[in-house]
Amino acid sequence: MEKRPSGRPTPVNEPAAAQLRRDILASFELLLQHVTRWRQVDLLDIDTTMPQARCLMYVAIEPAISISALAAHLRIGLPAASGLVERLVEGGYLERNADPHDRRQQLVTLTEQGRALVDRFHELPVEKLSELIAGLSAHELRGLRSGVLAIEREARRISDQATESTAHPEPERNPA
Repeated sequence: MEKRPSGRPTPVNEPAAAQLRRDILASFELLLQHVTRWRQVDLLDIDTTMPQARCLMYVAIEPAISISALAAHLRIGLPAASGLVERLVEGGYLERNADPHDRRQQLVTLTEQGRALVDRFHELPVEKLSELIAGLSAHELRGLRSGVLAIEREARRISDQATESTAHPEPERNPA
């Protein structure tokens, strides 16, 4: 197998590898459906709207974000973002503080209660997953571990690329 300049193997593009990738994606889809069913009761018990959940999850990724930056990310207007933040502040999930560099700006961060809720969104049903892998052979566990490590590596690479592209956006071009 060829190696990329980064040292990682070059993905195989032969028909058998393409079919294998499709099979793996189909298996992931089925696994996610099971996980969703296992989590459904717990997630339905959470008392936030989908926009509020999206807001909390983004503030968890970008702590001390301005309301205007949050509005831009969520693709909503500044008044809608301000109202969303206000409801989450009233609920005890967020807090607003003045930006030390610009007193006109408010920065939004998670409270302990907000962090606990975001953590709950991300929780996997560990008991069920433990039950799943308990039935695997040592050979299957080694193969699964190898695959999971490879997926983690690729997830980091993609995340790093996304971070770099947002940190250094390309200038807009004039479509003359």
